[in-house]
Amino acid sequence: MKSLCENCGKCCLDTEMILSRNDIELIKRESSKSLRGRDFVFKNDNNQLQLKNIEGHCVFFDNNSKCCNIYKYRPQGCRFYPLIYDINEEKCELDKDCPRSNLFYKNKQEFEITCKNLKTFLKIHFKLKIN
Repeated sequence: MKSLCENCGKCCLDTEMILSRNDIELIKRESSKSLRGRDFVFKNDNNQLQLKNIEGHCVFFDNNSKCCNIYKYRPQGCRFYPLIYDINEEKCELDKDCPRSNLFYKNKQEFEITCKNLKTFLKIHFKLKIN
């Protein structure tokens, strides 16, 4: 789905992307730089691990090219995006902040399979109680 996102980057602005421990280890392992967790992660007010922002965008976002510097090994939440899980509504939905969300998941079956995968990911890595 990369072609649907190229040269946009809106999702990388003021991101609140929560990270699993697996996300952090993958980024550290695959990065060509010697990254430490504190280089790109912080604990938010809910004690969750979250991607850092620098100057209003994700630490891995290249503002000039509008591309992700770690796209091949980006966090799982970024891979699911623009599909998100609304905890209050208890359902998957396409993020309204994404200007191209209508280009994703045109097939209902693909949407449902990815939603199921997203919910499983949230249950396993964040211990959320989701039906």
